[in-house]
Amino acid sequence: MKRLTLVFRNQEDGKAFRVNVQNPVENIDTAALQTDAQVLIDNGLVPEGYVFDEARVLESNTNILIDILK
Repeated sequence: MKRLTLVFRNQEDGKAFRVNVQNPVENIDTAALQTDAQVLIDNGLVPEGYVFDEARVLESNTNILIDILK
């Protein structure tokens, strides 16, 4: 599974607010990503006082060892 995590930081206490996007597009345009993050702030989807800090792409695999009740 691949996930894009946008991290916003509170300017006063440094606490993080994260937005996760499942299965992001390949070849993310970082300039467009910064613009999109600002749109989230401008539209009130990120708490007041937070600024865009970083973006991460996380990939993980799950291996099921036992699945009794399928």
